[in-house]
Amino acid sequence: MLFALAPAAVLADDYRFEVKGAFDRHMRSNDGDSAADLDAATLAGTWYFAPVSTDNVPLAEAAFLGRASYLSASATQFDFLGTHLDAQGASVGYYIPGTMFYAGVGVSRDEDLIGLSSTSVLTEHNTTWSGTLGIVPLDGLLLTTDFQEHGYDPNITARYVGKLPNNHFYAGSVNLADNDDFGTTFGLDFDYYFDDSTSLGMGFDDVGNRWELRGEKFFSKSWAAGVSAYTADRIDGFGVHVTWRH
Repeated sequence: MLFALAPAAVLADDYRFEVKGAFDRHMRSNDGDSAADLDAATLAGTWYFAPVSTDNVPLAEAAFLGRASYLSASATQFDFLGTHLDAQGASVGYYIPGTMFYAGVGVSRDEDLIGLSSTSVLTEHNTTWSGTLGIVPLDGLLLTTDFQEHGYDPNITARYVGKLPNNHFYAGSVNLADNDDFGTTFGLDFDYYFDDSTSLGMGFDDVGNRWELRGEKFFSKSWAAGVSAYTADRIDGFGVHVTWRH
């Protein structure tokens, strides 16, 4: 009976899809007009091509470390100056079996505010395609570069999840980009896992001098909650999110 039940116990820790709900508030830091705040409510879902194992890894990094291919979709509603704007997106990421190669493609449809008066609101919808190519030269390391519909600006992102001598995990990433609007830019992120369920992290993006502090806690292998706060040159903000897996 023990041998028969063991596979079921292992499978019970795996998950195949997850749903995430998030709320973010962005506040202009150079004025006190709360009407100019922007609120964003997002609902996102991800389905994995195969069950994702959570054995002996941080729960938040199980899909990344397991090289799990996925299909995801999201919908966001923005509230700004009493106006509701919508955005949708979908993407697929695929690790090519038997190789070190990764490829992804995504599409987003945004509703942009182009005119606002006391009697009318003018918006327009824009659809944008993007792509990603990457390699996994060693376990826990993913190198990627992104392509946009309008062309390619040189960029690279390196993300690594490793284990410290105390058996605690960490995740670090760095990205570099060169484009016409901002020149050469970079970003850094680091998260420390106190155990398989709890993390604390921070990030920096030199576009706008944006600093972020974040934390997440899995209360079980199915439920998690997280908070974040950031500050930048002209805007501050905070966010909360809840994740469910099955």
